[in-house]
Amino acid sequence: MIKKALSIILLFVLSLYFARPSICAEKGKKKYVFTLKQLIEKAISYSPEIKQSKMEILASQMDLKQAKSAYFPRLDVKAIAGPVEDADEPIVRRVGNTNIYKIHDPYNGGIGIFGRLDFTLIQPLYTFGKLYNNRQAALFGVKTQEFGVLKKKLEIALRVKQLYYALCFSEQGISVANDTDDFFKDTRKIIKKLLKMGSENVTQSDIYKVDAYRAKVIRSRAEAEKGKKVAYFSLKSMIGLSPDEEFDIVKPDLRINEKELKSLRYYIELAFANRPDYKQLKEALKAKRFEVKAEESNLYPSFFAALTGSIAGAPGREKFDNKYIPDEFNHSYAGIIFGMKWDWDFGIKKARIDKKRAEYRRLLFMKENADMGIPIQIAQLYNELIEYKKSAYSYHQAAVAARKWVVSAMSEFDMGVGTAENVLFGIEKYGDNQGKYLECLYDYHITKSRLEAAIGKVE
Repeated sequence: MIKKALSIILLFVLSLYFARPSICAEKGKKKYVFTLKQLIEKAISYSPEIKQSKMEILASQMDLKQAKSAYFPRLDVKAIAGPVEDADEPIVRRVGNTNIYKIHDPYNGGIGIFGRLDFTLIQPLYTFGKLYNNRQAALFGVKTQEFGVLKKKLEIALRVKQLYYALCFSEQGISVANDTDDFFKDTRKIIKKLLKMGSENVTQSDIYKVDAYRAKVIRSRAEAEKGKKVAYFSLKSMIGLSPDEEFDIVKPDLRINEKELKSLRYYIELAFANRPDYKQLKEALKAKRFEVKAEESNLYPSFFAALTGSIAGAPGREKFDNKYIPDEFNHSYAGIIFGMKWDWDFGIKKARIDKKRAEYRRLLFMKENADMGIPIQIAQLYNELIEYKKSAYSYHQAAVAARKWVVSAMSEFDMGVGTAENVLFGIEKYGDNQGKYLECLYDYHITKSRLEAAIGKVE
């Protein structure tokens, strides 16, 4: 018996020893706690969409660099090498006593090699605005892409806010469902107690009524739990946490601040001043206007200066010095020239100009539509906020009244003077009013988030 007891103790100690690392690991498991601002920052820094947009900025910056580089000289170099017949310098001899002269064949029967280097250094002088317009179009193109990144940040911030408030109100919904369910459980206990006492104001069917009323609460709690899980894992994915990492959120004050809503005009002015998509549209208009001018500049010539030269050598051939007959295999020269380049076509440039003008007008109409639509959007969101604010206040008052109704009805029912129907109906109205209150409160915060996005506010 002693040996058996010692064996059991030893096994117990060993099990504790081997289990200790997992216990420590569980205790050491880090759980993050984030505010809404921190969630937005992490989602933006992790987002592949932002990284993609930044690459689009980089591409635009390279277009701008290319447009700026067009102001500088361009060097074209061509080098060739190959076999060539060896030759002596050609000699002109008189044929006999005649006035006929014949060039002696310079080929001496050998095969050698030659090399040649041609270069041209071209500096634009005047292009009728081609270089300037292309540079300005590229410059505003970069700004357009930069505002595109800000637009993406707003979209991500809005998605984070929607999930954040969904998580908050799902927890609130679970709490309300549990509170309502507790009323049903208490009512069930009272009914059972009164049945045992033989009270005349209860029957067995009242038990079934409780279960019938309670089903709606159970379903509401299940929906809230599902919403909480979906919001949690969606947020977890957006901020880039691994599956084994957990986080919690700092619980905000979800009550409506009576003084936080300002005038409608204030929000409309902020929207026009700060919205990145509106700024992006304005920058795109500027870029497109310069693209039109650049295409129009192609109708005119370009003037340039150039330094051109050539060097060639063939060891097996004698150099032939003659100002009128060039030696393609042995020479060296360089010089400055001035020139003009003018490309003509029969309608291609005109069609390109018309296309750019059509694209510019399309953006212009988009801006006009934004000028008209932004105030309408802001006004709609603003008035929805007022509506949800009033509705939340109304349902909150109704929920407070319904709770008093339930407490009073349960007290009367417990004393044997009330009815189960009055209690159950009161609990149902309490749950409905609390649910509607949370729904209006959620709609208020989501609409507020949409309004913040509409005026260009990320946080």
